[in-house]
Amino acid sequence: MSDPAQAPRRTLLGRAVLVAVGAGAVVLGAQSMGPATAPTPRAAAPVSSAPTAPVTTLAPESDLVDASVSTGLRPVTRALGPVVAGQQSWVRIPWTTDVPVCSVSVTVVAAGADVGYPVNTGAYSSFYHQNRLAASVRDYTAVRLLVPAFSSAKVVTADVTASFTTTTSAVGPAAKACVGASVTRTYRVTLPVQPSSTAPAAALADPVAPSSDPVG
Repeated sequence: MSDPAQAPRRTLLGRAVLVAVGAGAVVLGAQSMGPATAPTPRAAAPVSSAPTAPVTTLAPESDLVDASVSTGLRPVTRALGPVVAGQQSWVRIPWTTDVPVCSVSVTVVAAGADVGYPVNTGAYSSFYHQNRLAASVRDYTAVRLLVPAFSSAKVVTADVTASFTTTTSAVGPAAKACVGASVTRTYRVTLPVQPSSTAPAAALADPVAPSSDPVG
């Protein structure tokens, strides 16, 4: 037979629980009064301490255009403007040619840097005005390079590949036609890397995107 003296204590305990929970509490159901089971520890996911530098493969020397080649579409210089570590930098690649060229597209592979192109061309770059160039005229293509902030490189080496068609109809009424011999050339260029603390304002500004004239 239970001790009557214990009943008030159970009642008081029940009231204390109701007061502590409050009228707006959510009832979670009956809980075991036994010892809690310790949760199984989870293995911590590996965390990289720094972003990984882009891994790119430059063209073999046999695929590069020799520096002595001075005909057709070619860079005016192979020493380009600087890029700023840790920030996106637009770089201009100046071009010249001794024969009319059209359907020009330029891609870049840079060791230790990410490469981007103007939004209206997407996967490549073309000239500022259009995708063709007359003989003895200069124009440039713009690409965006990003060297990681943690990079210790002083110079970025990049391969610039130009695909184009040599033509006789780059000017005049027949300029819309692009008929001739298709050519692909890869040039190796270098760009100095500047620390972000010495970044010139012009290096960070977006250039006006080249014309969206269709290739061909």
